Order: sequence, then structure tokens, then C-alpha cells
Amino acid sequence: MRRIPRDVAELKLRAVDSLVLGIELFNRPYGRGRPEAVLILLHHAFEMLLKAIIKNRTGTIHRKDGTHTYGFDRCLEVMQNEIGLISTDERTTLSILDAQRDIAVHYYQEMSEDLLYLQAQAATTLFDTILVKGFDDRLADQVPERVLPISTSPPTDLQLLIGKELGKIDQLLAKGRRQGAVAAARLRPLIALAKAGRHDGGRASERDVGQVVKRRRRGDDWTVILPEVARLRLDTTGSGISVNLRIKKDADMAVRVAKPGEPVVGTVIKQDVNIWDKYNMGRDDLAKKIGLSGPRTSALVFELGIQNDDECFKILRRKKSEFKGYSKKALDKIRDALNNGLDVDDVWRKQGHRLGGKRTRERGSET
Repeated sequence: MRRIPRDVAELKLRAVDSLVLGIELFNRPYGRGRPEAVLILLHHAFEMLLKAIIKNRTGTIHRKDGTHTYGFDRCLEVMQNEIGLISTDERTTLSILDAQRDIAVHYYQEMSEDLLYLQAQAATTLFDTILVKGFDDRLADQVPERVLPISTSPPTDLQLLIGKELGKIDQLLAKGRRQGAVAAARLRPLIALAKAGRHDGGRASERDVGQVVKRRRRGDDWTVILPEVARLRLDTTGSGISVNLRIKKDADMAVRVAKPGEPVVGTVIKQDVNIWDKYNMGRDDLAKKIGLSGPRTSALVFELGIQNDDECFKILRRKKSEFKGYSKKALDKIRDALNNGLDVDDVWRKQGHRLGGKRTRERGSET
């Protein structure tokens, strides 16, 4: 294999170092700050590894203006849709880690030992997989086996693990108990799991936590409240040190979530969606994410019929204000078209007249 550049090698080294430190803290007997430190270091390990691979394959990890390196979401996008080195399930695993780390850094959560083990072992398995794909290198060649996560009772059935967590939350929410804050803290990791399993992603907000608590207290079933969690399962091989653990989104479900506007019949359930959360991007937000000017982004919107797709676009109104909102599906649709060779200059020649053509130059109006 060709010699990798020095900066790529340094990124790769720091990725392995962060992973080892995360595992070391996982195996530490002292518990104060341990879950947060493990999640932060595992997340940093993957960010460095993904950037090392992207830098090695594409030559850059910086935005077009050169001011910042790619964020974690952009790294996932490049790795899955541009380089093709991670699958949908692998991206979901990393999105879950990203959500857990986000809560650990910016707020707090109560993560059980089982869930922390699940995250640490799944991260170690996936790190090795991506390291092989990116550099034809094995984690076992970088670190001694003794540093890998260990557990006296590693979980093999994710649904049993989640069921135990939900049972504890039910106890905290029992009538007459003033444990709502503790229940919310235990719910945050599970809502992060659910959010990562949704097609439009997103972060676990306090509004989400409050709605889950409210629905459970009124008697809604957990499989209806958090159906995405019910889809997750573990793909486990080996035991002890050599365990390989992967999170997959193909478990059997008794129910499925209806798409917005779909009639609810049989075992299909309706999931309430905050449309301001779903259609949370304006035209200029799209432009920034794809690295084009506003007018050229509008031309792509017209060319691809984005505003004709209810899953991509909606006009939102609040009092007297009107907002043209685009969803993550709209962003993905544009990126897929660009990745498949859509010529932006050609689109501008075809659609630019709808924005005033050449007279607008690169200014244009909000579309």
C-alpha cells in the first residue's frame, strides 16, 4: 500500500490514541465522570479516523472557504455517499455515538453499565472495521488485546437490555414518586438511539423527553412511543475479549411508523412530528451545506422538483411570518444528484432565468 502523507498518519495515530484512552477509562474501576469521558474519547477517535481517511482519499477535510474542517455529520456524509466506505447501519452506529456524546458534553444523562458497554464494544468493533477499509490495517496491530473493553456479563440481546432500561424508567415514573428528573436522565440515551434511527436524524431535545414522559404516563406502549428503538438489534459473534458487536436496524417489529400523510391502518402507527424540526433549513442553509451560492442552490431546487415533494419542502407559518422550510431529505436529494454528476452550470443555464437569469448574477432572491 502506498505511503500515506504525514498529516494523514498523524490523524490516524491520534484516532488510535483516543480509542485506547476511551477503552482505558471504560475499564477504570473509579466511576466519577467515567461514562462522559468514554463517550467523548470514542467520538474523538472516530472523528480523527474519518478525517484521516477522507484526507487520504480526497486531499481535503476543509470547507470550501478553508476556515473550518468538516464537522462530524459532514464526515459521515462523505464516508457513506462520496467515498462509500460505511454502510447505513454503520452510519447509524456512529450517529448514535454522536448523539450520546452531544448530551454528555452539553447536558447530562444517566447511562447504565449495559448501555455504556454496548456503546464501547460496538465502537471498538466498528473502529477496527473502518480502519481495515481505510488503511488495510487492523486494530490488533496497533494496540495489545488486553486494552479491549471487558465485561463480566456482556449483553447479547439489545431488546432485553432496552426492556430492562424501560422497566427502570417505569418505576421512576410510577404514580406518587417524584423522580421525573432521574427518569428524564435515563431516557436521554434511549431517545438518542431512537433519533439516530430516524430517516431525518436530529438531536434529542428536552421537548422530546417531555413528550415521551407524558405519553408513557398516559399509558402508551413503549413500542409505539419509541418504535425506532424496537428495530435495533445486536449482531454478535465471539465472546469475551474477541467479541464483535454491531448495531443493526433490521430487527422484527410488531408495528411500523407511518410516513407523514399516510393513512394509519392495521399495524401502522402514526408518529407526531414537529414540522419545524423536520423542515428546519432555509434555502441559504442548503446552500451552505452543499457549498454553492444561494441562487445556484435555488436553480437545483427547481431542477430537481424539490418544492413539489412534501417530504422535502413545506411552507411553514407562525403568526404573520412565513418560512420556506427544507428537510434533510431535500439536502440528501440534492447531494445525491451532485454526486451522480449533475452539472451545476448546466442547471444554472436552464433554471437561472427563474431568478432573473444573468441579471441577478449570484445574488438572487430567497427561494
